[in-house]
Amino acid sequence: MTSKYMAIDMGAESGRLVMGSIAGEKLLVKELHRFKTQGTDIHGKLYWDVLRFYDEIVNGIKLHAGNFEKGILDGIGIDTWGVDFVILDEHDNLLGMPYHYREKTMNDAFSSLFDIIPRDEIYKKTGIQFLPLNTIVKLHALVKGNHACIKLGNSFLMMPDYFNFLLTGVKSIEYTDASTTQLLDAVKKDWYAPFLDKLKVNPAMFMKPVMPGRFLGDMTPALRDRVSLKKAPVHLTTSHDTASAVVGCPLTSKKSAYISSGTWSLLGMELEAPILTKKALDMNFTNEGGYGGSIRLLKNIAGMWLLQQSKIKWEIENKVQLDYDSIMHDAEKNMAFKSIVNPDDHDRFMNPPNMLDAIRTACKDTKQAPPKTMGEFGATIFASLVLRYRHVIEMLQELTATKVDVLHVVGGGSKNTLLCQYTADATGIPVMAGPDEATSIGNIIVQAISSGEIKDLKAGRKIVAASFPPRLYTPQNQETWNRLYEEKYIPLFTEKK
Repeated sequence: MTSKYMAIDMGAESGRLVMGSIAGEKLLVKELHRFKTQGTDIHGKLYWDVLRFYDEIVNGIKLHAGNFEKGILDGIGIDTWGVDFVILDEHDNLLGMPYHYREKTMNDAFSSLFDIIPRDEIYKKTGIQFLPLNTIVKLHALVKGNHACIKLGNSFLMMPDYFNFLLTGVKSIEYTDASTTQLLDAVKKDWYAPFLDKLKVNPAMFMKPVMPGRFLGDMTPALRDRVSLKKAPVHLTTSHDTASAVVGCPLTSKKSAYISSGTWSLLGMELEAPILTKKALDMNFTNEGGYGGSIRLLKNIAGMWLLQQSKIKWEIENKVQLDYDSIMHDAEKNMAFKSIVNPDDHDRFMNPPNMLDAIRTACKDTKQAPPKTMGEFGATIFASLVLRYRHVIEMLQELTATKVDVLHVVGGGSKNTLLCQYTADATGIPVMAGPDEATSIGNIIVQAISSGEIKDLKAGRKIVAASFPPRLYTPQNQETWNRLYEEKYIPLFTEKK
């Protein structure tokens, strides 16, 4: 009998409902429904329209209920981006629209956070990379701004937890997404109460996080009737999208590293315990939670965000429509790489009004020739990304005392042949690309473990490797990339110690 699961995978640009069918040792996935997420600008501030997202999920399930024989689903699992959250009142109503992680007025509180809690103290307990978009910063901003949600809040839920609650009526905080908040004790895997006290946030709002890979609750009867399903158990999957992507990554050894490549590039390794050293703090690595209590030691890199925003602005300015294949083709013609930028310069690139201008200015400020054509912009962005990958891998190897043998690239970026080849060339490490649907696949694998169909993570990854054979990219043209890295990247963009 073929089992059928639904992964609800929500990213910063779009959300998708993906059906996974498991038969024997093979997994097939099929996208059923896609909708835009993206932020909603209200009076100059950026929010998440979470109730619209919920409507999209419900309507998507209803439209495709016929794919499930006799209205029976073996499971539903939800994953989303990290750091963002909702606060509910005593009646479980939203206390305001949740802020988008790129909302500047929230992120501006980053600088004053360390007046409340010292930087090294935060890292020693949480092991989380410092970024202006982190949950701890947003809570600090809400307290500073005297927001009503802090005074009236009864329940704190991370974004996937909120959608789980809407489907089932069950409140729960899942560990992998909670770990992105910079409020979780990385060793004890629970909220660190002294930080909540220092922030002046009510600790009673925060439920103890629970591990993924378990049944959460049935879809409410009223909702099942509405979407024409008879059975729809909701499983607590790895609800942080990167955690699901890592589950869906067919890692070949303990020396393997991965890049979950999309709007963000998450580059790291899977470890058994966090690394909370001064060196890890100086290198600003993050220790996020993974399946089974594992640790994802990684860095958040800006990823395809620069290209996405450049493409949008180019189309507006030039009144044209572009596709990514044409940009890649033109970028490949510009291998002279006249200019590179630091994609992780958050002051420039987090959410500029014009990404093209932001890149031009960055090049001028570093005495480089600004790109002129979209192909040149593409070449600048791709080269900048892969050189950043190389730098992060060098730091990762130093932290873990491990020589990376294979770099697995999963997610949408694994389909970008030019980026994958450049990654292999710049890093000197073989790249295994795919699956591109790693997040949905990992989501489904954890559901199947929860339901008892798959024994464990090892068995799940075996199914992934058999179902989605990766594509190999071997390093080439290394002399060019070594020169670019040593003569241009290192002098301009090495980490400040």
